[in-house]
Amino acid sequence: MKAKSTKSNQVYFSESDIDYDELTNICSQETLKDDYPLSDSISNNVVIYDAKDFVSFVGNIKQEIKLKTEMHQVLENGPGVFVIRNLYSEDVIDQSNAIFEKIVKRENGSSNDHFASGTNTRIWNSFQKVALDNADTFINYYSNDLVKIIAESWCGPNSQMTAQVNIVRPGGEMQKPHRDYHLGFQENKVVEKFPISIHRLSNYLTLQGGIAHTDMPLESGPTIVLPYSQQYDLGYLTWRDSNFGEFFNQFAVQNSMSKGDGIFFNPAIFHAAGSNNTNDFHRMGNLLQISSAFGKTMEHIDYFKIITHIYPSLLNHKTLSDRLIENVLICATDGYAFPTNLDSDKNSDSKLQGMSMFELTKQSLLDSVSPKKFNSKLLEHQQVRLAG
Repeated sequence: MKAKSTKSNQVYFSESDIDYDELTNICSQETLKDDYPLSDSISNNVVIYDAKDFVSFVGNIKQEIKLKTEMHQVLENGPGVFVIRNLYSEDVIDQSNAIFEKIVKRENGSSNDHFASGTNTRIWNSFQKVALDNADTFINYYSNDLVKIIAESWCGPNSQMTAQVNIVRPGGEMQKPHRDYHLGFQENKVVEKFPISIHRLSNYLTLQGGIAHTDMPLESGPTIVLPYSQQYDLGYLTWRDSNFGEFFNQFAVQNSMSKGDGIFFNPAIFHAAGSNNTNDFHRMGNLLQISSAFGKTMEHIDYFKIITHIYPSLLNHKTLSDRLIENVLICATDGYAFPTNLDSDKNSDSKLQGMSMFELTKQSLLDSVSPKKFNSKLLEHQQVRLAG
């Protein structure tokens, strides 16, 4: 079935609206060097920059705006992805790698990897863990001028940074091609409930990045991307489609990276970590997720205090229908499972996120859980979500 155009009056879409002809046309675009004059080159439809070219740009407002404008154009209407060579010096990377190694030994590894088979080692929240382990290492890493410029090119000023280390061992399999946070972490039955405007908005809320902490030759499996795919409005529904894997493998591209290089992309671009086909090489990257400062409510709400206070009344209410109770829960609980602590709040195979406060409360009411037991469950839920 061919999709109705997202330019029509249709607002809500489902899997039946996926149109691979439209997606093919979008992904058939060619990236031209002339369109990105500040770039060093184009490789496999991906814009390549060299950090050495921008030393004089730092602190020059006009030059910074010029660079941010071009990077924004790459991410929005261009291929959606760029690589920046020599973003970090080798000594800064080595300093961080030494701390990463300490953390991995301390945690004995983690296999809770989104979109992958569990063969990787993850350091969740490497951002906070490095800061608490070694302040100088953290400062040297996140004082990078170009990282700030790149973040501002998409998210504007005062964005929020999170980071996760991913170590892909020899034989580690390719990730499932996907889109990223926010809507990329939702199941299709949830995605379908959002109007198309939110599908479009989701990719403007975050910027995805990855810093190569080792060399990444092609055989080690650097990030595979599908340039221009962020332009397809129904992509958050498409990546779970049974036909999508074959489509991705046909059109996606891959570029090798050197230690200290960075790759940044629109979170709506289809991408995947590649297979590590080496016998003895451990590929390591620090994955950056940069979020808009605007993704916050206007007032601080203590949902824990509210729901524990009204739960007994909801449990014993005789006149409200399930629908009306759900209306109350939507207002009185946090309906989103993020942010969380991904070391302790494990996702399941079918869901890429843990249980939200809303889901926990709704299920507790359905199971007639006593207020005392509910408070205990809610406290436990809160504790596993706190940063370590």
